[in-house]
Amino acid sequence: MQDDFGNLVHPPGTAALTARLDAGDARMTRIEQDLAVNTTATRETADNTSELVDIFKAFKGAMKVLEYVGKLAKPLGYILKAGLAVAAVWVAVKTGGQSR
Repeated sequence: MQDDFGNLVHPPGTAALTARLDAGDARMTRIEQDLAVNTTATRETADNTSELVDIFKAFKGAMKVLEYVGKLAKPLGYILKAGLAVAAVWVAVKTGGQSR
């Protein structure tokens, strides 16, 4: 503040207020620096684990494919067993039921 003659005048609480503002500014600067370090560490962790995430996604896709193959294999197994039973009956009829 200035008086009527242009001289700077410091009211009684100005020094304490300035000190508190300076302390708050220093604290905010420390928080911003810590946040920058934390952001860097988070990005490094994400970069390091991205390959593992890709592997797990690929594994999940492979499990879905194997599940579908398993669902398809069960009916194909029944069809194959029925075909083998028909073939066995045919061989038994053709050979007269005699074993070799």
